[in-house]
Amino acid sequence: MLTSLSVLTMYVEMVVLPSLYHIETQFDVSSSEAAWVLSAETLGGLLVSPVIGKTADAYGKKRTLLSILAIYTASVIFTSISPSFAFLVAFRAIQGVGLAVNPIAYTILRENLDKRELPIAQGIIASTFAVGAAVALPIGSFISQYYSWQFAYQTAIPILLTMSWLIFRYIPESKVRVKEPTDYLGILLLGGAFLSAGISLTEASSWGWLSLNTLTGFLLSALFLVAFVKREKSTDTPFIELSELSNPNVAVPLVASFVSGFGLFLMFQSIIYLFELPKPEGFGMDIISTGITLAPVSLIMLVVGPLFGRLSLRVGIRPILLLTPLVAALGSLLLGIESLSYSLTTYDVVVLMFLSMVGIGGMTISRITLLMVSTSEKRLATITGTNTSMRLMGNTLGPVLASSLMDTFKVPIYEGMVRGVPLFVFLPGREAFFLIFATSAISSLITAAISTRIKEVYKRSELQRDGPRTVNESSVYTRVRES
Repeated sequence: MLTSLSVLTMYVEMVVLPSLYHIETQFDVSSSEAAWVLSAETLGGLLVSPVIGKTADAYGKKRTLLSILAIYTASVIFTSISPSFAFLVAFRAIQGVGLAVNPIAYTILRENLDKRELPIAQGIIASTFAVGAAVALPIGSFISQYYSWQFAYQTAIPILLTMSWLIFRYIPESKVRVKEPTDYLGILLLGGAFLSAGISLTEASSWGWLSLNTLTGFLLSALFLVAFVKREKSTDTPFIELSELSNPNVAVPLVASFVSGFGLFLMFQSIIYLFELPKPEGFGMDIISTGITLAPVSLIMLVVGPLFGRLSLRVGIRPILLLTPLVAALGSLLLGIESLSYSLTTYDVVVLMFLSMVGIGGMTISRITLLMVSTSEKRLATITGTNTSMRLMGNTLGPVLASSLMDTFKVPIYEGMVRGVPLFVFLPGREAFFLIFATSAISSLITAAISTRIKEVYKRSELQRDGPRTVNESSVYTRVRES
């Protein structure tokens, strides 16, 4: 049941993705402004996830989950009838509460599974991104092409209502209760930092990257971050427990969460535009073709999720977290280099995206498992909320940076003559896509570098060299499905 709910929230999050370029045209906004359709939701989720984590610790996970679903369903309804771009972004921000579903699911699994079963179960839950995206991209693109992106949203409403009733009826309430005050000032300071940086990135292409306005925005973001750090060190109930970052087994997974979220949304945002932009800068594909082409790429995480979960029981978590960022970096770097060539085909893009997604999928599973087994049970919901916030920081900045680069590096395309005057339209050039993918590669390399500091959580005697001897995988799948 929890896996189905995770799939559904990913469906709602991703169903609008193939229509981004057309939403930009419909509301007459720039690529950087259109990116906030994605970033508003992730920024909203970033700010509320730790609050929801503490609420779940204090008042019970089932009660918290039902409250989230009530708000989430209402926001989906209002998003689907948004009369303007401002309303669309506002309701998408409120919709961010739904992104707290996964951290609650992880903590319910931790309460019901032992340490050796956990990696496989984490892989199953984490793979719901792939299923949700694989469903959302073709179905969302089909509905958007022949009906509207608004109707694509509305298809989720009856399913959300049904899932709410099933959770109310069948999910048991958790027994663990830990009440802690919420650091609302810390939340506001961190939100201010990301909002200031996001606005600066959004307007950098029109203001100028070195203009006073842009630099002032980045400076303001830095000041917010400094104030946030001081606040977290001085309060007894911090929004993010900075002292926990001294433990590499907590700090590295949190950084990897940011990088994988950043790289994933950076890539998907960019590929949508690369596919749908007119030739020669893009491939000139329609919404349906884009969705169908990207759906198999999303499914790779469905495969690698449980695969890396089982592999961690053989070789440990540390080797996986060292290797997979390098794989993601290689895929992104090759994609960036190839994007400079106008002989690039959709087949080339899909193959290189497969490579990057294998790396990102491996990072996702290994970081979550490492974090789960390195955290005490009473702090579990809170630290998983922090983990989600780190991922959502990456999700928030990725699309905004990608769109800002696309707005900055534009090239003129000849459209024809109007009354003897040549008409040009300015579109994102291939240089923009190279910089986007190169940035993703660099962020993955940073993760690989810091992963050298982590300590293996499984003892050599616990690792399975000759196959899984102590974990009944079918039992894990059954118990996750029943959850």
